[in-house]
Amino acid sequence: RSRVNTMPGLTVTAMEREEMRIAAIRKRMSERASRNQNPRMRVIGVDVAGLDAQIAEKKAMHHDNKADEKLQVQREQFINMMIEQREQEELETKRKEAAALKETWNEQLAAPKNQVAKMADPVKPEECGLSALQRFNGEDRSKYSRQRLQKEQVKSWTKQQMAERQAKANEEVDEMKRYAQYLVMIGDRRAQLEAEEGGDVKKRAMFLKEQNLALAEEVAAIKAAEVEAEKSARDAEIEFSMNDPFLCEDTSVALAADGRIRRDHFKGFSKDQTMTFYQENEKMIAAKAGAGSQEDLEWSAHQQHVRNILDVEDAQLKAQARDINLAHRKMLEEQMQSERARKQEAAAERFGKLDDSFYENFGCSHR
Repeated sequence: RSRVNTMPGLTVTAMEREEMRIAAIRKRMSERASRNQNPRMRVIGVDVAGLDAQIAEKKAMHHDNKADEKLQVQREQFINMMIEQREQEELETKRKEAAALKETWNEQLAAPKNQVAKMADPVKPEECGLSALQRFNGEDRSKYSRQRLQKEQVKSWTKQQMAERQAKANEEVDEMKRYAQYLVMIGDRRAQLEAEEGGDVKKRAMFLKEQNLALAEEVAAIKAAEVEAEKSARDAEIEFSMNDPFLCEDTSVALAADGRIRRDHFKGFSKDQTMTFYQENEKMIAAKAGAGSQEDLEWSAHQQHVRNILDVEDAQLKAQARDINLAHRKMLEEQMQSERARKQEAAAERFGKLDDSFYENFGCSHR
């Protein structure tokens, strides 16, 4: 456990360490919850990788805590040294004040009786006791000394930080100077080696140039021979493809020695046979056209007769439908007239009326 200083402004490291410890605990709890949610990991047994990670994390945290504790101890030692130095200064000041007071008493004792000064020195509250009513209990008497001490501490810390930064800057400058010297040394050494090996380099370059030229000529000759061989092979392949009866599908290979056609070597008909087929097809088309003209005329006359019959039938159906519509309209008009008459009769007899027919029906009942 680290020591926490009671002075204000000195608990930042402890607070940061506590926050880191809480964050580590939360992380371990979340990892443990994620492992428990996985039934495979929960049932199999111990998570060796997780335990190793926890051990490594604890070791790293312990190392960090030791480093923080070491830094905290150094800070506390520095603060204690400043406090002790201030206490020694205060004790020395009190001794000096006591010696001055004693000297004042001795002077007063050595002075003749009734020879005091007419005007006393001004009152100094810090030198008066409680009976002088210049100072009271509860006052912050060490305010100015405490503020002065805090300012001195801040000043000391600032000087220390400035010294550390200046030392770091000086170290960087020295490092840059050493690196610059190293570069200069490398440049000098390279120039020396180039000067020593200048002649050999030129000779090797000329020798390599000659070798490269000879190799380039050899490669060019090989490439030219390959191109010529490829061209010859391509021409031979084209010539073979143009003259091969199998690839060209020559129809003459299908004829046997006895004049018959071999089915396994049949590649199609020749041009003369194809032209003969075309001529026969044209003659057949012309014959069909001459024979089909009379049939077309008869078929056209038949279609015209059928159309005439359909037109007459359609006209009859339309006339019949028109007669049915007229009869239906006439019937509707008669129904409208009878309904109009009934409504008029009902309107005339709505108040009731007795005519002779009412009395004529008496005594005609069959009961």
